[in-house]
Amino acid sequence: MNNDINYAATGNEVLKARDTMMELVDSPDSAKISFLTDIHNRGETPAEIAGFAMALRELSSLNINYPELTDVVGTGGDGKNTVNVSTGVSILLASMGIKTAKHGNFGVTGHHGSADFMKYMNYNFKMDKNTIIENISRKNYVYILAPEYNKSFAKFSAARKQISFRTVFNILGPLTNPLNPARVVLGTYSEGLAELYAKVIKEEKKKGFIVHGSDGMDEISPSSKSTLYRVDGHLDKITIDPEKLIGHSINPEDISTTDSIKSFEMLLDGLSGKNKNVMEFIAINALPAVILNQKADSFEEAYDLSVDFIQGGKAIEKLKEVCR
Repeated sequence: MNNDINYAATGNEVLKARDTMMELVDSPDSAKISFLTDIHNRGETPAEIAGFAMALRELSSLNINYPELTDVVGTGGDGKNTVNVSTGVSILLASMGIKTAKHGNFGVTGHHGSADFMKYMNYNFKMDKNTIIENISRKNYVYILAPEYNKSFAKFSAARKQISFRTVFNILGPLTNPLNPARVVLGTYSEGLAELYAKVIKEEKKKGFIVHGSDGMDEISPSSKSTLYRVDGHLDKITIDPEKLIGHSINPEDISTTDSIKSFEMLLDGLSGKNKNVMEFIAINALPAVILNQKADSFEEAYDLSVDFIQGGKAIEKLKEVCR
């Protein structure tokens, strides 16, 4: 099912919002609270969110312009305790030769965050600019730990703690990869939020897919239909059925656990092809990025290619390489 969604870009609004955030970062907490309250009450526009994200990226300690990078990131918050599939996908993409800059953080409510997994794999989060560029060039991969390179979020912590509601900063995290990748796959637990993110990505003039599982997963669900918003100069809404790609439905219990170590081991087994359910979960979530990077012409072809790379041992070897 495809539906074209009309949305007009407003470049001036983006730049105005960028300038506002630049001024606000070093303002007193009282000014930040007033601003966050005001924008919450009236609702943020996609252009404003794009401008705020632009400012936070520019304020990062990194100043690297590496063309044609891809990021796969989720909002979290779906409460499903699934394995960290976006991290598995990012490794798989790198094994395919897709230059990937994975942006993430440690888990907020548990230890299932992408950074928790990379820490388990002894990944070195502290890198200078030359090392980051070298990793992308030689390994097709770099993991960007959000608080390591973007200190601006911390400047809002005190103000946010004095506010009882969720703020625009709860939306901004996945949009603030300081390497500013041109291609983005972003998963969210809410279809309304998915459409909002899609409009923001369009404002940023990037290409991407925003995904939402109808069962509430912030990724493509292997057990129910999922909505995908494709952004490529315009917005298209697509619905995909996992059974038509995988051939069957996967029980959510087979790809989730509350035990962090078990979750990491399941992800490793999925990347090596030993755990068929997790392997298929990774492969179906790789589809958008594979399509964006023109490695396949259809979801079916992208799925088969992803499975081949996992079963051929290329994904798990890439993980070992990037964590070396």
